Amino acid sequence: MARRWVSVLFVIVLAWAPELRAQDAYDEWKGLYHPYVPRAEGHTRTPRGYKPFYISHIGRHGSRYPVNPAYVGNGLEPLRRADSLGLLTPTGKRVLRGFIQLDSVSQGTYGLITELGASEQKGIALRMVERYRGVFRQKGRDSVSCYSTHKQRAILSMTNFGAALSSKAPRMHIGFMAGEKYYDIMCREVLAAPGIKAGSRKSDAAMKEQFDYQAFYSRIFTDPIEARKCFKSDRLMAETCVTNGSVASYIGIQDILLGLTPEEFNVASGIYNAKQFMQHCGSAEQGEWRMHIMDCLVLEFISRADEALAGSRIAADLRFSHDVGLMPFFSLIGLEGYEKRLSFEEVNNWWNATYMMPMAANLQLIFYRGLKGDVIVKVLFNEGESSFPALGPGPFYSWDTLRSYLLECVNQK
Repeated sequence: MARRWVSVLFVIVLAWAPELRAQDAYDEWKGLYHPYVPRAEGHTRTPRGYKPFYISHIGRHGSRYPVNPAYVGNGLEPLRRADSLGLLTPTGKRVLRGFIQLDSVSQGTYGLITELGASEQKGIALRMVERYRGVFRQKGRDSVSCYSTHKQRAILSMTNFGAALSSKAPRMHIGFMAGEKYYDIMCREVLAAPGIKAGSRKSDAAMKEQFDYQAFYSRIFTDPIEARKCFKSDRLMAETCVTNGSVASYIGIQDILLGLTPEEFNVASGIYNAKQFMQHCGSAEQGEWRMHIMDCLVLEFISRADEALAGSRIAADLRFSHDVGLMPFFSLIGLEGYEKRLSFEEVNNWWNATYMMPMAANLQLIFYRGLKGDVIVKVLFNEGESSFPALGPGPFYSWDTLRSYLLECVNQK
């Protein structure tokens, strides 16, 4: 079976997180559902005379349970129907058992972060304080503002992050704000509907061409033709084993992934990866409109930074959102790894969500003031040094230059 989309490794980002490699046969392409791993490389020495005074951050919620029962139901209900008709192989029964277990452990916690997700956020916060102690020990700058969408997984991520930060910076006054108002700034997924449909159509065609449905169905069904009557979509049946199987694996349930060989998983997950990029990033097919949905977030970053530079009491602005808000935002501002405008077929040569949008993915802009009052900004992505390629090598940029660039990103429509 052809694997032309997943055969070329994203060499640059693989170097960011080598500890992810070869953990298991499915690990490389778990994508959006991969737990967070901070980038471990060293940091460039700060230019002489500059001290950090403000941090502007945005992050995805931590590793979560499945988003809702219907999402698990995409696999659970068809397999239950097939089982009632005696159409499951022993492997199919194990896959069904995995879906039943996933549904069971998610009751009452659907859509919420797991203990792992809470730990991810706490770890990011503790490392932030450890690296930038001076930011949280300033006279006259004694407050941290935390903002979250109204989704509980984002709120729980925010509170776990804030609690950990407070434990190491007890003098900070930490404020927590959440609501649909902030969803409308930091996510805005409702406006992306046209692109969602286009990406799904492209994904359907790619799966039909590249994925071996016959081998997949023969592994889990005794009579694939008869079992096909139990579900509506070929792609969705395979995709639900990829997405729910990846989530289940970090909860400790491995049976769902047994429905797919590693090669089948990589093909299906690679196509899912390309679909997500087309739906939410710098898609060559869809143009710029999806990214510009996040114009308001760029302006919000600038506005809050301006307030900090003008002498507010805020040491850090911390934002907690979702993959469907961060992907277009990072594409809009041309963050390293998101700067290319890629066709569906090109995506997996350059972009892998395992590294570019895992759970708890985050951007940190660290502001430093020099002895002469000038301000530079250090760019961190998933806690490793990053850049805005349009401005040249990072990780440090003049704030005046970066501010002008961000405004240009919004105005270039």
